[in-house]
Amino acid sequence: MDTELTGASETLPRIRRGARLIAVVGIVQIISNIHFLFVNFSDQFLERGISLQQVGVTKAQIRAFNPDLVNYVSHLHIAIAGYGMALGLAVAALAWFGIQRGLRWAWWAAVTAIFIAVAIGLPAHFFYNLATVGHLGPPFALLAVFAIGAAMSYPTSASLHPKRPNVNVSCC
Repeated sequence: MDTELTGASETLPRIRRGARLIAVVGIVQIISNIHFLFVNFSDQFLERGISLQQVGVTKAQIRAFNPDLVNYVSHLHIAIAGYGMALGLAVAALAWFGIQRGLRWAWWAAVTAIFIAVAIGLPAHFFYNLATVGHLGPPFALLAVFAIGAAMSYPTSASLHPKRPNVNVSCC
């Protein structure tokens, strides 16, 4: 039996498992952002892992100071939750319908989307002293699972196109 074909047939399940890990991360991202959306309308108001120690005021205190400021922050929470759910859906769909089938463009689209979200969103947490374990721990755990899935599911040429027999085609 051709060892190249055996290697490729073992690689395709690896790609599927990695893609399914990425899809699970996308689904958890959706659920996490649904939770974030509901927290916005509660008295908690602050994100998971952020306390009075980081912001110094409660939702009631902000509302007493300036009701319009509460509405502004709330609209940002709603927008972020919506974009987070959309990103989760896009990544899950890319993983399930593209990466799992070995489509390289789907892999790059999912990885690039997550990279952009992290590269833009993460630094501000450290700059504004909001990088608590309770706040960034769960996203870092999801990012680690995503990275494992991305590494497992990277569609190499050898995995998708097993070595073909050498056929000489003559012309003329």
